[in-house]
Formats: sequence, C-alpha cells, structure tokens
Amino acid sequence: MAWTADRFFWIVIVLLTGVVTLVFVQLRPATPIATAMAASHGRSAIKRAPPKKKTSHFSLRAQRKRRLIFSQVSGDQAFTRLGEPYPGDWLFSFQEPGQTIHEYGWQRPNHPIPEQRETLHLLPFDDLHSSQRALIAPLRRHTALFFGVKVAVLPKRQVLGRFYDKDRQQYDADRIVRHLAQKVPINSLGIYSLARFGKERGPLLKRALKLSAHEIGHMFGLKHCVFYECVMNGVNSRAEMDRSPLHLCPVCLSKLQWNVKFDAVQRYRGLARFYREEGLEQEAAFAEARAVELGG
Repeated sequence: MAWTADRFFWIVIVLLTGVVTLVFVQLRPATPIATAMAASHGRSAIKRAPPKKKTSHFSLRAQRKRRLIFSQVSGDQAFTRLGEPYPGDWLFSFQEPGQTIHEYGWQRPNHPIPEQRETLHLLPFDDLHSSQRALIAPLRRHTALFFGVKVAVLPKRQVLGRFYDKDRQQYDADRIVRHLAQKVPINSLGIYSLARFGKERGPLLKRALKLSAHEIGHMFGLKHCVFYECVMNGVNSRAEMDRSPLHLCPVCLSKLQWNVKFDAVQRYRGLARFYREEGLEQEAAFAEARAVELGG
C-alpha cells in the first residue's frame, strides 16, 4: 500500500517497544464524542509538598486566560482546576499561554471530511513485545470511542534501521516524522513509544491510552491545556503522566465537540463500558456519572 497524502490523513505513531511503534492515522466521519475520567485520581488525589521558593516560568498570559475561563465556566465541579505549577512540572518549566475555545476555532484545526478523511489508521511497528501487542485492540477501540471516528489497524511494518541512534540506543522520532512528512502533511503526524511504560498490564494500558489520546488530540489541533487537570496537559515525566487524568477538561472537550460534532452522552456511555471491561473502574465510574449528569 503506497503512502500518499490522499491515502493517509493522520499518522499516529503509537506503539514502540524498546524503541518505537508507528500508528498511521487517517480520519473518517466524525461522530459523538465527550470526555471521561475521574478528577479524583488525577493530580489532586496525590498529596504533594508546597512549591519551593523557586521562580516559576508559568506564563502570565496563561494566568490571565485562566482567570477569564474560570469566571465564565460553571458546573465544572467534576473537574480539577490547575493551580500554581510545582518544580519539575511541565508548566513550571515551559511558558505556554494556553488555548481558549475561540483561539482554537480561529486556528482552523484539522477536521474529518466525509468520504475523504474520516478514518484513523493505526500502523504498529513490529518490534513490540507480547504485552504491548495485546494493547493494539483496546487502543483501536478506545481511540474510536474517545474521538468519535472510525479506526482501523494496518498490517505491522518493519522499523527502519537508518533511524536508529546507536549513541542514545533508541529510534530518532524526529527523523522518522521528517521521512513520513514527505508523504503526509506534517500536521497530520504523531509518534510515541511504549518502551518506558513497563510491562504490567494495568499501568501499561492506562499510560498507552493517555498518550495516544494526547498525541491524537494534538493532530486535531488541541494545544497543551493550562486550565484543568486534563489528558492534554503537558508532562515532564512518567510520574507527571501518571498523576494526570485520562479525560478531557471542559475547555478541551468543548473544542473537540465543536470540531467533530459528537454526542457527548453517547460517548461517555461507550467509554464507560470500555473502561469497565478493561478493569479501569475509576474511569468507568467517572464516565457513567458524566453521562447521567449530561443526559438527565
């Protein structure tokens, strides 16, 4: 199968073993979507020491946008608002201004086009160990439910040896993306590795779901969230990833809902069933509660 811009719209490189796994994505018709996950087991669920006396680079623009967003949003009790970042946190180190719903619309993000770009294609590389290969099916199902699109898994491909960095003992993701950008628009590419996610199924599955949702969210034009605990938060470490939730916050959910035109209640119900079947009880309870709250 030739890789052409017509054939593949979005490429998500999603499963890598001690190195990398590619997942090619092309979008199909957009359908209902919403968010899921419990704020109770996000950052707020973990007690942390007060921030040290150290200068934070947290953006003043982001702080102003927070005040604006929080003054306008009501009924967000199920979500946790972010506070001052801690040393080591992503927002402590990076001055990101955040992205409001209006800014998202102005930036004309990628969106599904019926009969042209309406299916996400996941293309795994063939260097996965057994516990990682077992994630492909749940990743496909979760992606379809989370983004409200059709998702297909393509036959695995060989990892290209020329992209391996012997000094760092890992594949160079930037070089792989540049190579793929010759065939697919650069804003339709994403890549991540499962190499450092461990082998225990529970943590491995949750980390894989979070990172795939985060990276595909970027391909839909979502920038790092600075408002709430959200799957679109930037993270500096695996520990910070584990503290972050699997759900989209009210702001990021509104952006995606405006773009993809999904039914939030049906999406929550589908995610709740998926999480329950996969043993993610907190995520299931959160999705069920949100479906009841929105559906009446």
